Amino acid sequence: MTTTTEVAKKVNPPKTRKGKKIVESKEPLIIENDKKTVIMKGASTSGVLNDVLSDLFKIRRHNGVMLNQNNAILPFEDSAPLCELLKKKDASLFVFGSHNKKRPHNLVFGRTFDGQVLDMIEFGVTSFKKLSQFKSTKVPLGAKPCLIFNGDVFEKFPDWGIIQNFFCDFFCTTKTSSINLQGLEYVISLSAVEPDLLLLRSYEVNMKKSGMDSPYVELVEIGVSLDLKLRRTHFAPPDLRKQSLKIPKAAKIGKTKNITHDMAGSKLATVHMTKQNIAEMPQSKMKGSKSKRKEGDENGKVKKAKVDESNLDTENDMDTS
Repeated sequence: MTTTTEVAKKVNPPKTRKGKKIVESKEPLIIENDKKTVIMKGASTSGVLNDVLSDLFKIRRHNGVMLNQNNAILPFEDSAPLCELLKKKDASLFVFGSHNKKRPHNLVFGRTFDGQVLDMIEFGVTSFKKLSQFKSTKVPLGAKPCLIFNGDVFEKFPDWGIIQNFFCDFFCTTKTSSINLQGLEYVISLSAVEPDLLLLRSYEVNMKKSGMDSPYVELVEIGVSLDLKLRRTHFAPPDLRKQSLKIPKAAKIGKTKNITHDMAGSKLATVHMTKQNIAEMPQSKMKGSKSKRKEGDENGKVKKAKVDESNLDTENDMDTS
């Protein structure tokens, strides 16, 4: 399956050096950049929905774009204008808000792959608290949240498993190789209370002295606080999802012989060594070693004993004469 950039390169090949650089910048990368989010409004919105979109942008402002103008787009009916807009902004995640009599306070979360809509989840906002309603301090820009998923709904229903994967993609766009517990200061909790109800809460982590090695952890709610009712979903077909999950050969890490990892991520290895004969191994001895001193002392004693014996023989010869 060829990507849209490959098809465009074959149909309209670049003729200049600048055009070639532009085409290469749009090609898929072995290690992708951080995903950008576009937050936009529909043809008509409500005051509640405008506050929801602005607060979501404050959470994603380190890697997001907020469009203030209204867009006459219907994502579930025709996704082509939406894909074109995301392509211009070089983004793969989006939040779309609209309001009408049939679907009031409507909020659509989605992601794209290769210029096509991969997943879309439509919620209705039933309850909302703004960031300004909370008195606690706000989380600093670019703080990486710790996600907590509550409820067995995420495991029972396959669709909710995809929703869980989407929110991991939405809130954790930057990959980290290690975690510093002292720097953990932001928690996002997503609770699936019912098969059609999702509660989103945000907390600040306060670590206090406990008189022990581990600190006392206190969670203080800071917003955004949302109650979302599931309405419609659109998930990618199996072939497109398989293509989106494909890992290039250059990014794959080959298996190393005799090396495994445990549940904690520690590396375990088995080392095989040939039998060594220590007696035949060359050993470097220092001049002032104790062994040589002992050998020298024993030789000296033998020489003295020989000298004493020769003196005794001469004395005996003199006596006999």
